[in-house]
Amino acid sequence: MNAFVQPTMNNKKRALMGLVLVAIAPTISVVTGFALKAGALAAVVFVLTKMWMFGLPAFWHIKIEGLQPSYSLPQSGGWKVSTLLGFGMGVVIVIAYLLLGDLLIRGEDLKEILEPFGLTIPWKLALGIFFWIFINSVLEEYVFRWFITSKLEQLVGGKWWPILLSACIFTVHHTIALAFFIDPLGNALASLGIFIGGVLFSWIYLQYRSVWVAWVAHAIADVAIFVIAWQLIVGF
Repeated sequence: MNAFVQPTMNNKKRALMGLVLVAIAPTISVVTGFALKAGALAAVVFVLTKMWMFGLPAFWHIKIEGLQPSYSLPQSGGWKVSTLLGFGMGVVIVIAYLLLGDLLIRGEDLKEILEPFGLTIPWKLALGIFFWIFINSVLEEYVFRWFITSKLEQLVGGKWWPILLSACIFTVHHTIALAFFIDPLGNALASLGIFIGGVLFSWIYLQYRSVWVAWVAHAIADVAIFVIAWQLIVGF
């Protein structure tokens, strides 16, 4: 009995440690950049935390858990479902902005946020959008859907608890960041949307066990967000 239980407890402790070490990285970056306003240090921390978020899960998977690397290619399809989900989320985002735009964020406020980074210049904003859609969102799916959701599966079991808990973790650093730029009501609405997005992304990941399927939905939803951002900053 003990020989069976002890490895299970060790696996759970190992999963919890990996979960905590990875999950804190985005919050560290946000706090350094926005709460402490650390300037050049914040830029360094941003790069280091991105490297941490990419490197630690791979190291943990291969070296700590002794598992084989994987490209997370979908074995059961899911592209159509993901695409439809992404478009559906995009439509909801646009409708929410049309109805509640001033509660979420105003163009003047967004320009003030982005100007210190040079992102009010169209070509720099375009590069930033490319980064967030094709690099950062892939990294988020890799971290939050594959690694964190998988670790939560080991810790709490089942399907919906890992989905809901991973969505909560996904929302936390976004909520902290938004608190510096929009009022509490707007932050609450935006955070609710982020949480629902996290639930949907985690659900589709667990359905198809591929970060790429989840990324398609995430990327399409991001396109809707950045179309709105472009309209506010540059205009059409």
